[in-house]
Formats: sequence, C-alpha cells, structure tokens
Amino acid sequence: MSIREFADQFDILYNNISSNAAPNLDLFEKSSYLTKAQLELVKEYNGILNKYQEGFDGSDKRRTDLKELIVDHKSLVFSVNTNRLTNDLNSKFFNIPSDVFLIKYEKGRFTQGACSIEIDIVPIALDEFNTKKNNPFKKPDKTVAWRLDFNSTGNNKVEIVSSETITEYHIRYIKYPEPIVLTNLQLDPQFSGMNLSIDGVTTPQTCKLNQEIHSEILDRAVELALRDYRENTLSNKIQTNNRNN
Repeated sequence: MSIREFADQFDILYNNISSNAAPNLDLFEKSSYLTKAQLELVKEYNGILNKYQEGFDGSDKRRTDLKELIVDHKSLVFSVNTNRLTNDLNSKFFNIPSDVFLIKYEKGRFTQGACSIEIDIVPIALDEFNTKKNNPFKKPDKTVAWRLDFNSTGNNKVEIVSSETITEYHIRYIKYPEPIVLTNLQLDPQFSGMNLSIDGVTTPQTCKLNQEIHSEILDRAVELALRDYRENTLSNKIQTNNRNN
C-alpha cells in the first residue's frame, strides 16, 4: 500500500468498526499504531509472541512476508576489547550491524593448518556461561563455540568464546522493520515545532515489507487504536502492553 492508501484505509476501518464514535486520529497517531502493529507481527512471525512458538520458517507465507527483513552479514575482522569474560578460552569480539533484531543462522570459521574449518555457534546466557566455563566436560570444543551478546558505547558486538581462534563470524538475521510514517513530521503544519519522529524517522515512508502483510498490519493497527480509545480498561491495556515485551 502507498502512504495515502494506508491513511485512507485506516480511517475506513477505524470509523466503520467504531461506528464513528471513537476520537479522530491524526497522521502521527496513525503512524505510531501502524509501526507498533508491524513490529508485533514480526515478533509473532518469529515465535516471540505466538503461543505455538512457531518461527517464520514455519510456512511459505511467513517467509514471503518477511523476506525483505532477511540480511546476510560476515565479520572477518574481530574487535579489540579488554572486557573478555575468560582467559582460559579463546575470546574474540565481532561487530554486528545495529539493525540486528533476531539472529536466525550463525557460523564461525577457524584455521587449522591449510584448512578453513566451519564451526557451529550457539547463544549462551551469562548464568549458563558462569556454570559451564570451568567445567572441562562442558566447555566448547572444535565443533561448537559460544556467543555472548555485548554492547559497548552504542556499538553492537558479540563475544565469541571457543577452544579455537575464530577468524570469521557469519550470520543471517532478521533486521528491525523500518517505521511507517504517513506525513513529513517536520514540515507538516499540524506538527510544527513538536519535534516528533517515529523511531527516529521524520520523512514519509510506507511499509517496506511484502504487500501480502500490509492488510494484516492495518487490521492490527486499528485493533490497537480501538483498544486504546474505545476499550481503555486496565486489563486491556496490560494485555496490549504485554504483547510488546
């Protein structure tokens, strides 16, 4: 859908369902609801919010809807960092893109003689790391490395812990979806001087995902708006907010 179509269809659905009884929404409010609805659906498609914990690989439709969010990235140079958590194992920090939302695939490589060997990488929580790091039977070996998430002065990094010296970190990930913005929030006279933005974006842009999911985003956005304005009870607000945790 175009920006105009999103705005017009939002009004039609919103007014029809509410029988024109709900307060009118401006373009900033509509943009906020559409962006929030988009993120909710991406989370559900990746098993974060849906009760069956089914990821986006669970159906052809999900793969089609979210294909624009799939990014491939290789880090060949590791970052120097003195905050490593262990001196007994090889620990390397790799920079990752700032738009990483969910890593779906990750591998590492190390060199042994003239061979470049691929190794599985698995995420590990800090408490699990603390439990396993001193156990010789649970430490990573030549078949697997651990990934610890890390953030340093605004730069996204991961710490890869292995028995080997990892020289390449390869991921395929789901990136954060770009916001849906229905008007220029800097130039629109209605919002002059308010310094408004949607996820840092002020210029108009429509949904970047496949057209197949646009109607679902629209329906969810109207649902969220109606929960706020028509059914603004404590229980409904808690239910809505919990979907975004």
